[in-house]
Amino acid sequence: MGKEGRGAGIQILSVAAVAVLTMLSWLPFGALTRLGASLGGLFFHLDGRRKAIGLENLRLAFGDQLSEEERRKLLKRVYKNMGRSALEFAGIPRLTREELDRFVTIEGLEKLEAAKEAGRGVILLAAHFGNWELLAQSLALHGYGGYAVGRRANVPLLHNYMIRCRESHGNRIIVRDGAIRKVLSILRQGEILGILGDQRGSTSQGLMIDFFGHGAPTDGDIARIILKTRAAVLPTFIVRHENQTHTFYVGDPLQFSITGNLEDDVLQVSETYMKVIEDFIRKHPDQWLWMHRRWLRRNTGT
Repeated sequence: MGKEGRGAGIQILSVAAVAVLTMLSWLPFGALTRLGASLGGLFFHLDGRRKAIGLENLRLAFGDQLSEEERRKLLKRVYKNMGRSALEFAGIPRLTREELDRFVTIEGLEKLEAAKEAGRGVILLAAHFGNWELLAQSLALHGYGGYAVGRRANVPLLHNYMIRCRESHGNRIIVRDGAIRKVLSILRQGEILGILGDQRGSTSQGLMIDFFGHGAPTDGDIARIILKTRAAVLPTFIVRHENQTHTFYVGDPLQFSITGNLEDDVLQVSETYMKVIEDFIRKHPDQWLWMHRRWLRRNTGT
């Protein structure tokens, strides 16, 4: 199939996906959760390429601590959780505060309130963990709407649908291209910014930060934003329980030892927040998105 044919195929699939998700949005939230688990379990058996990446990553991260069978069982739980989260996304626009509070408990909200009152801006450090989309909506429905940086989807229809869902309760999405200046501005105004700190950085220019005992390319821009704004950085993770309730944890502000040497400080800040993310993943390994190549080697051109 040529490039034009592939592009047309992606367009058709995107239209179908948006149509299906829009129809599913009328189902009760619990029904979306159950259906998503079934589809995620099915996809585990069909998705050969990403399943292989996930198993490889689990082997890299845990070594002999897990047998091959344990890795497969854990990864199947990951697929089920991702399936749940994917379909729950369709129900976000119709979600109310009353319904949310029946299955999401927030612990540590007073820490966010205190950081917000300090007026220096607040960075909520999150990851592709649990239902991270529900994390953002939980804050918005509790009156703590903020900003988040997101990639632009290749298909405008799909991009617009995702933006509508993510902004349905008061959050605002900043498209990643050229976002740095906007991000600095909103933090200096004392606003809240959500950042997914576990994304892979450039393999040619990114830092190599220890993550589960191996170097992981990491973008230094997050650390530079922290250093430039001196915003409070609060770890935030949402954990899905077996009964399909969630606990949303807001952690204490991270502490950094700032030396004034920019290169050293960027490295130290990046190492600090990556260690926080790793520690939380270790507690709940079935809730992180293992199916991407987080540990690609740096491309040195040799």
